Amino acid sequence: MITSRQIHPHTRNPTDTGQPRQTTLGLAMVLAGLFPATAVHADDGVVISGSDAFDLTITGRINRALMVADDGQDTTLLNVDNNNGSSRIAFIADSSNDGPLQAGAAYEAEFRINNSASIRQDETDENDTEDFRARRAEIFLAHDDLGKLWLGQGATATDDITQQDLSGTMNAGYSFVSLIGGGIAFRDSATGRLIDSGDGQLTDDFSDALNLADVTDSLDGFGRNTRIRYDTPEFGGLQFRTSVINDGGVDAAAFYSSEIGGWRVIGAVGYGNTSQVDLSSQYDDQVSGSISVRSEGGLNLSLATGTAKAIDNDRDDLEFFYGKLGYRSSLFPSVGETAVSVDWGQTRNEDRNDDTADVVGIQIAQEIDVVDIEIYTLVRNASLDRQGSDFDDILIGMIGARLDF
Repeated sequence: MITSRQIHPHTRNPTDTGQPRQTTLGLAMVLAGLFPATAVHADDGVVISGSDAFDLTITGRINRALMVADDGQDTTLLNVDNNNGSSRIAFIADSSNDGPLQAGAAYEAEFRINNSASIRQDETDENDTEDFRARRAEIFLAHDDLGKLWLGQGATATDDITQQDLSGTMNAGYSFVSLIGGGIAFRDSATGRLIDSGDGQLTDDFSDALNLADVTDSLDGFGRNTRIRYDTPEFGGLQFRTSVINDGGVDAAAFYSSEIGGWRVIGAVGYGNTSQVDLSSQYDDQVSGSISVRSEGGLNLSLATGTAKAIDNDRDDLEFFYGKLGYRSSLFPSVGETAVSVDWGQTRNEDRNDDTADVVGIQIAQEIDVVDIEIYTLVRNASLDRQGSDFDDILIGMIGARLDF
């Protein structure tokens, strides 16, 4: 049997996998019981695959936070799982051979107890322990000169195209603004009551109320789905991807990563026919992308934008804009890296024509190297401008901790 790489360490980007790190005895005992084909050795921090052809990696994270939401009438404290980087566990198998042809598989599940993206103001006494789902269940075949082919549930070609971000504060907040407080409902300024998301009438029912997720969008492609996907090899930091999704959805994207004159640069742009993936969608022909740059001194800037063409002639096209300015430094060198950023996101015409939703915030992330954990905080203000209506702003605060293993 082949000894695997060790457990992945702390990662900052919700989409990163990280590098190996040692497991614990408790986790080792659990995994040995659940996966008898896998031998787990906690004393030397390695995992041994049941097949000599593959190295096995086990990785995961717990990401918990306290979120406070003020909707203009009431203030609510909620204990949440931070969906910017949800709590999860993954099992990844990679070929152990050194040849140009490689194969592998991945299974990843997430456990979003009280999901920060959907929990509502009236759910302070909720403890949603059933919010479990599979993020990845896929196999891949790769060749050094021919590229990589993926099959199963996983990231589509356009996943992450508007989430290119070198700020170091993605765990606190990034372009997908509704992942924090997406379920928080807007209130009518004059009456303090909620607004029905369907007919626009006043209501007291939180389950049907217009919320932050209803009026914002990051146009980040097709996310994760059951698909077949192909990635080309990289050419000078540039890679092309395309995927075919269930029901005929097709997308394509280009990703870029390089160092230019002392600046780290990453970027992506992509296209997808949205209506084939979501038959209820009011939009199609989505084009979006993002770019992020960071200097050697830590100054960084991230920008994202996109548009989706309305299917109905009576609807306006959906538009999205985002910007973040940040700084990363060893402000406390004996503690760990500190990252600070401010951001702004705007979505137009998501729920209705002429709707404009703005989200402005500040994020801080502090690494604590001695225990390999990140502490983070976020404050954001969300506003909705709709002709003929007046809504209270939503103020959201969050403080939490993330530990990757």
